[in-house]
Amino acid sequence: MNLIARLPQEERGLTSAEVAERIARGETNAFKVQVGRTYWEIFRDNLFNVFNFVLATLGAIMIFFQDYLNLLFASFSVVLNSILGLVQEIAAKRALDRLAALSMQQVKVWRDGKLSEVPLSDVVKDDLLPLEAGDKIAVDGVVLAADSLEVNEALLTGESDAVLKEVGAKLYSGSFVIAGAGVMRATAVGAESTINKLSATAKAYRHPLTPTQRYIANLVQIAVFVMLIFAPMTIIGGLVMHLPTIEIVRNAVVLVTSMVPQGLVLVTTISLSIGALLISRRRTLVQRINAVESMANVNVLCFDKTGTLTRNALSVTEVIPLNGAQPEALHSDLRRYVANLATQNRTAGAIAAYVGANGGGAVKQREIPFTSARKWGAVIFEDETLILGAPERVLDPERDAEALQVALERSKQGERVIAFARSPEVPTDSALPEARRALALIAMSDQIRPEVRQTIEQFRALGVELKVISGDSAETVRAIAQQAGMAVRGVYTGDQLEAMDAAAFAHAVREANLFARVEPETKRKIVRALKAQGAYVAMVGDGVNDVPALKEANLAIAMNDGAQIAKDVADLVLLDNSMTTLPHAFERGRTITQKIFGSTRIFLSKNFYTVLAFIFVGFMALPFATTPILISWLTFGMVNVPGILITFGLLRPRYLASFAHDVMRYVLTATVVGGLSMSMLYAACYLLLRGDVEVGVIELAARDEARSGLLVFMALFCLVVFWNTFGVELFKVQSLREHPRLVALGIGLVLLTLVPPYFLPQLFQGWSNPRFLVFAAAALSAGVAAMVMHWLYHDRQLEKLLPLGANGG
Repeated sequence: MNLIARLPQEERGLTSAEVAERIARGETNAFKVQVGRTYWEIFRDNLFNVFNFVLATLGAIMIFFQDYLNLLFASFSVVLNSILGLVQEIAAKRALDRLAALSMQQVKVWRDGKLSEVPLSDVVKDDLLPLEAGDKIAVDGVVLAADSLEVNEALLTGESDAVLKEVGAKLYSGSFVIAGAGVMRATAVGAESTINKLSATAKAYRHPLTPTQRYIANLVQIAVFVMLIFAPMTIIGGLVMHLPTIEIVRNAVVLVTSMVPQGLVLVTTISLSIGALLISRRRTLVQRINAVESMANVNVLCFDKTGTLTRNALSVTEVIPLNGAQPEALHSDLRRYVANLATQNRTAGAIAAYVGANGGGAVKQREIPFTSARKWGAVIFEDETLILGAPERVLDPERDAEALQVALERSKQGERVIAFARSPEVPTDSALPEARRALALIAMSDQIRPEVRQTIEQFRALGVELKVISGDSAETVRAIAQQAGMAVRGVYTGDQLEAMDAAAFAHAVREANLFARVEPETKRKIVRALKAQGAYVAMVGDGVNDVPALKEANLAIAMNDGAQIAKDVADLVLLDNSMTTLPHAFERGRTITQKIFGSTRIFLSKNFYTVLAFIFVGFMALPFATTPILISWLTFGMVNVPGILITFGLLRPRYLASFAHDVMRYVLTATVVGGLSMSMLYAACYLLLRGDVEVGVIELAARDEARSGLLVFMALFCLVVFWNTFGVELFKVQSLREHPRLVALGIGLVLLTLVPPYFLPQLFQGWSNPRFLVFAAAALSAGVAAMVMHWLYHDRQLEKLLPLGANGG
């Protein structure tokens, strides 16, 4: 219905001149709450942190002492990581911002006597905005015209009940229309609107952390805390031993760069950003970066059949008269009904296309709009009420038993069946009158998407369980699911579920995969019950009725043509309104998560075992075990290069199922074995090479040769970690044969790390070409350490020694 016609001619929208005046006064909706990191925040987080601050302070001291070579090597990896982080995050942000514009909210306004569509930011004060079901109320305003307008204000008040809005009622931004239609005048826009006031105080953007990011962030915080303890201790120890100031600073630099896995944080952020960009290029817009990892964890996908299994292009196949209703009169009543609806959903639109849009001039007195909770709607005229809705709600089970059986049979063929009835009485908002007479059954069909079978197979291959949650009848849902290639394990209706106790409800949602005649609140309960049983649930929705379930799900997915409120709460938006892109997105999410797991293994293993070795060496009162140049060069060749190759998809780690078990348990094993082996090797080499000389050139030469042997050990032990991360087992010949490129790449990284110091010793302070026995001792120690680590990790011996528990979590 054209509600604008109810308003006086002079109140039917602003003119262009009036819009320009309000723009000049700043009365526009051009206010944007931060929903993503700004360029400044990206720049700040990559450069200004505790780790970089401490390192910069030590670097300034090195500059004072003109120790430029050590400064160059120590800062190289940090600067490289920071630059890569900046470049990749900025590039990803720009690309994602361009893609996000494809789903930017557009709103309709009445201007210059006609309906126009403008970006949300272009709305000005006093604009007239039409409202219909599914619309998000974008600005504060007042109702000028209303037709059964019902609004949900749960986002503001917490109450999910529909609120009837009549002329003169206030509307608040952040609420949304669930039924009916209306026209509102904007009274508060921009920073003055309710939702933006809330956003500026309580809902300002917070960078969401994925579970893995939280693990890594906690580890980094612990490392920074430990660094702030041991760095001063290293300085005090150097002063007590009367070491030169520059030597003390170098030791502190080594400790800082070895202890804090700052590069790992950058690798994680870059991986998620690149993942979001790659997924979005396949027409799946990632609105929240944590969705990338969430996609890797999804094992249950809930969705409605309409628009997912089917095309969502309903058409009426047959109108079946009941109780002697004449086709001509029946069509006339249907025309009156749909012509008087405040807004036409797809069902009403299909009926209007079938019977014609001319309503014969009859004007309703009132409308009770169709909602998913009622499952019926009614149009009230002066002498009668016409009712349309689900057969089991509209038809009488005794008087219309035969019609209900017909509806059941047609539903089994995959058709949607709607009942049409008349009553001389006026229904309440929640109950139909007893005195009602069935007029017809309306059978409707929707075509199966041709690609849906392949999509279902792809989900099955990924191990994702599919569950259909629909408002249609059980028979229709079953028939459509079977036509789409789904194996039906069990079907329950919403009424059946609501009648169950908690235990029976949990069992039903776990075992069955089809749910019919489900109301919005029951959808939410299904999702919650699945999560309570350990499932990681994704929910696909497009309507207002899907919002509670979308908010409850671990991963919310909306159709681009769906209601704006559904897109607002979604983590992903399917720009092509098709689930065909989801299997690729889920697979990509798993790939990105595996990249992060693999990088974490490599980074943390090296950081933790070197720090443990430094602590042991300190306890033995031996000279510091390495120099900034040597440890930085090792980190670059054996950690940063593999990390970069993983991040940009040039290398793919072996499958790691659990962060706790496959990453952290491995890192713990490598830390204990590597730290002990390093410290013992260094102590043995230093003491044997030094002999009985306490001070002098021989002692310094012994220290540097022991440091060189230690670098050989670290390079070889890092090689073992690298190979293990990519599925190469050193003690399985077949494994080495199956991965010749990885074997060659690993050897190449070791050569990259060790050959330059041999030929350019003057550039690598602390390096002294080790004699054969030192090199052999380092290689042998690395081999023994690899063997012990293999035994401890694969036979779970460390848990037995340190009672850590059997489960990695």
